[in-house]
Amino acid sequence: MKRLIYAFMFLLVFTNQMNGQHGPIYSQYMINKFLVNPAFAGSSGYTSANIVSRTQYTGFVNAPRSFAVTAQTRLLDDSYIIKKLQVRKKSKKATRDQKVGLGANIYNDRNGIISKTGIEFTYAYHLNIENDYQVSLGLTGSGFQYKLDDTDAYIYNPDDPLLTSNQKSFWVPDATFGVYFTNNKVYGGLSMNDLFGSALKLGSSHIKDNYRTVRSFNAIGGYRIGFENGLGLETSALLRAAKLSTYFETSVRLLYMNDYWLGFSYRTDKTLVTMAGVSFEMFSLAYAYDASFKNVSNYSSGSHELMFGIRFGDNSTRRFRWVKQDQINYE
Repeated sequence: MKRLIYAFMFLLVFTNQMNGQHGPIYSQYMINKFLVNPAFAGSSGYTSANIVSRTQYTGFVNAPRSFAVTAQTRLLDDSYIIKKLQVRKKSKKATRDQKVGLGANIYNDRNGIISKTGIEFTYAYHLNIENDYQVSLGLTGSGFQYKLDDTDAYIYNPDDPLLTSNQKSFWVPDATFGVYFTNNKVYGGLSMNDLFGSALKLGSSHIKDNYRTVRSFNAIGGYRIGFENGLGLETSALLRAAKLSTYFETSVRLLYMNDYWLGFSYRTDKTLVTMAGVSFEMFSLAYAYDASFKNVSNYSSGSHELMFGIRFGDNSTRRFRWVKQDQINYE
């Protein structure tokens, strides 16, 4: 297994880079992996909700901005959620499958005069292998709105067929599929976004079929090490590949009792990320700052990302020992 993981990481490191960006980029993907892989929904056994807000290239007008609210849970017997919501107090029969995870995501991603707002629902299925490994499959169904807002834009060609139609917003259905693997030290996954390649029906009718969503792939992997005195180290990597853009990112985080962490990432688009976070009981707060070494740094003060999370289910998760919690265990 370790040889396969090392080979996988080797291929990631030597993947060629292409310029461009497809969809939002999240620097703290390792904290909320559900943002990049639907199979993660419920894989850790916890019920959690996260809010993430990101602003790129601060200083530019209409700079890229992303906002997302995610929630996920594992349908465990006698879980925290069941206890709080149970109506029939005398009911003793379990009504939920321990292998099923559910998730949802509401998001908005704006880049210039183009915005994308959508909602996603995820179903995941988790398989226990010899009480040591867990393999997860996830499928997301989504609907989102593409919108063109040219109110304050400078129009170089007023007769552009993309702008002469009243149809400047529309809804698009799509789907995402993912596979995720984890044990107490190693995790990895692969997901494919925009499976349908849906048509973007913007502008005049004779060009409607020329624009479609672009499929992209996310590959994620990581390794966790626990030390004495409550210290831990996590290394991770993310590869995102699309038709016109590919980038690779590698990260390292130093953790203390899972309550405090400090980390750094380097992205192949010449970006260095510094991140820090803190957890208190069921709450967590994390911040990341992206510093670019490209020419854009002469005009921008960098990018900022803030993430707030809340987590339930510590007691019920411990009762299911084969559920592989996605963190370093100090117990």
